[in-house]
Amino acid sequence: MTKPKIVIFMHWYLPGTKAGGPVRSVFSLVELLKNYFDFYIITSNTDLGNDKEYLNVNPNSLFTQKEINYYYFDVKNLNNHNLLKLLSEINPAVIYLNSFWSFPFSINIIRLKNKKLIAAPILLAPRGMLSKGALSLKSFKKNIYLTSAKLFGWYKNVRFHATNKQEEQDIRAHFSSANIAVASNVNAGTQIKNTSHKDTNILNLFFLSRISEVKNLHFALSILNDVPSEITINYHIYGNIENQDYWNKCLEIISHLPKNITVIYKGELAFNEVQNTISKSHCLFLPTLNENFGHSIVESLLSGCPVIISDQTPWNDLEKNDAGFSIPLHNKKEFLEAIIKMAQLNQEEFSHKSHAANNYISGKIEIQKSINLYKNLFNEFIKN
Repeated sequence: MTKPKIVIFMHWYLPGTKAGGPVRSVFSLVELLKNYFDFYIITSNTDLGNDKEYLNVNPNSLFTQKEINYYYFDVKNLNNHNLLKLLSEINPAVIYLNSFWSFPFSINIIRLKNKKLIAAPILLAPRGMLSKGALSLKSFKKNIYLTSAKLFGWYKNVRFHATNKQEEQDIRAHFSSANIAVASNVNAGTQIKNTSHKDTNILNLFFLSRISEVKNLHFALSILNDVPSEITINYHIYGNIENQDYWNKCLEIISHLPKNITVIYKGELAFNEVQNTISKSHCLFLPTLNENFGHSIVESLLSGCPVIISDQTPWNDLEKNDAGFSIPLHNKKEFLEAIIKMAQLNQEEFSHKSHAANNYISGKIEIQKSINLYKNLFNEFIKN
């Protein structure tokens, strides 16, 4: 039986690692659903913030690898003529957009749809880009576009995919009559044992995300400045430096931290390195402005690491499950208290929290249920 064809547009994808959560979301989705759908991932031949083309990817041609079809555009060939020609060759049942603000792989696709140059129905996952936190950055241009989109009905024939109820509300705030399907992100990670050793008053924290203003690293660093001198903190930062000016701001804070706080930038982690690396640490510290899912949070919990995060994520029942802390961003004192509590744990107490983190996330993520949910989502969309 022929599987329905789904074209996935991504501005950046593997082997790139800099674009964070959306790449992990799509990777997990196609891995779990490739037996049911014929996926075509159309993307660019460079990583986020990098003009260097991938060395081991043949651009501007369709190829198949491990049952997934790929097409990587280089800059010279990324134009409407080639996009429409490629879509005509594939003839997809659904086009799935994974960004709201990418011009070539979202906004432009919407324009072509409105000009009736694209026949396939469009499902759009904003990936948290319509949240208040995300829209607070470069807000002027974004608000002009959103106002125009609403005025001229550019998205009236688009179905939205929200990954939780909060994102559904964020979409509805700008497109009140939108057709919205809600289906949580999936993560292909597995539960592993935390292998770290825990001494009282020593805490090995880590940050795992893009280094950008929305991830709030500078706020995390400012909290570490107030940790009492009898507590030793090691904070390892993993992620792509998306904005050098912002990173310089963070470096300035780091340079003035007290001697009991050590901060080390460890670079980027490939997908297959993440869990084995972080399972040697104690706790994720990520006071993000917004996460519509938070793959780094899920992978931390799967690796037996409790998390200290903001309340701007879907994971807001951590404390009652002894899996970490979810704290309002205005309550800086509570973040500090959470760090002190984690630092004061001994090995036995930490092991209990580590197991609780594992148990919490395993109860939240039901892979087969997610597979069936997405199967129904795509099949219903295809039928209509």
